[in-house]
Amino acid sequence: MTTATAQLNERRQSLLEFIVGDYIQTAVPVASQQIAKRHRLRVSPATIRNDMAELEELGYISRPHASAGGVPADAAYRFYVERVAPRPRPSRRFEARVRSAIEPEAGDPEGWAREAAAVLSNAVLNVAIATTPRASHARIKQLQLVHLHDRHALLVLVMQEARLRRHIVPFTEPISQEELTALAARLNATLAGLSAAEVRRVWAVGREDGGAADAVVAELTRLLDEEEREGLAHRYTEGLRHMLSQPEFQSAVSAREAVEVVEDDDMLRNVLPVLSERAGAGSVQVIIGGESHSQQLRPYSVVIARYGTPGESMGVIAILGPTRMDYVRAISSVRYLADFLSGLVGALEEAP
Repeated sequence: MTTATAQLNERRQSLLEFIVGDYIQTAVPVASQQIAKRHRLRVSPATIRNDMAELEELGYISRPHASAGGVPADAAYRFYVERVAPRPRPSRRFEARVRSAIEPEAGDPEGWAREAAAVLSNAVLNVAIATTPRASHARIKQLQLVHLHDRHALLVLVMQEARLRRHIVPFTEPISQEELTALAARLNATLAGLSAAEVRRVWAVGREDGGAADAVVAELTRLLDEEEREGLAHRYTEGLRHMLSQPEFQSAVSAREAVEVVEDDDMLRNVLPVLSERAGAGSVQVIIGGESHSQQLRPYSVVIARYGTPGESMGVIAILGPTRMDYVRAISSVRYLADFLSGLVGALEEAP
């Protein structure tokens, strides 16, 4: 509880929760008479007005004049989030939609992230972002070599985060499928679980006598390096149309700024990891308006969680919307999806 919140008695805390909740639903400044009627408080509108004046002085709400309704400030949303965050799980309908849209049997993390973003955006009516799970360093899970021509083979690299890379490897001498299969078995036994830097160290000590093995290892390290450089390139964003339908974005200027934020790949690629690092796997982090270190994100709120297996493969699931966001639904939905996707990724990593 903040120092300012400690100055609020229980009645004023309840009043502040009502103001934020009503404003989230209506986007209209909340008047004392409205609160007295809607919530059947056992105090007069005059007492409510006095309490609202105190909330304004403490920086929780703003009012253009004494008799006007109150509009929550960032501090009010923070109070509201801390008060309601432990509350209920998402609706059974949302859980059913998640289970229906995301097919565990597919074993497809990219498909899971894509469907997660779509389901989440439709549920919260804001922008939803999901990234595919990635390890801090791309590591080899398995490789296969498929004969194409006498001097060419297709290298299929499966990484521990279940991502695939394919590339044609040229050889200086003809090579058969039997030789390729044996070579793949030797390399899997030696290099499985290693990153690009680790492969280079191991190969520098125990390398074979050149030829086909060196060609494959050179291509392996190149693909692993490329995978790490791409960072959060595999990101799915859905629901811009939902966010732009909110009252906050009815002006051309605010709508254009929102589109620029959502379409700024570099900004999101740099900011999402920083925001998600504040939350552990499965826990939800809420960044409200001015709390963000990114100037571009200060007009918005972000609800974000990481999912996956700590120390192995991790992805991000997030909501971007106005500060007047349905935080109860956003937090419960992101938490459920993070837990659901963590289960899928964990099962996939345990598979042989």
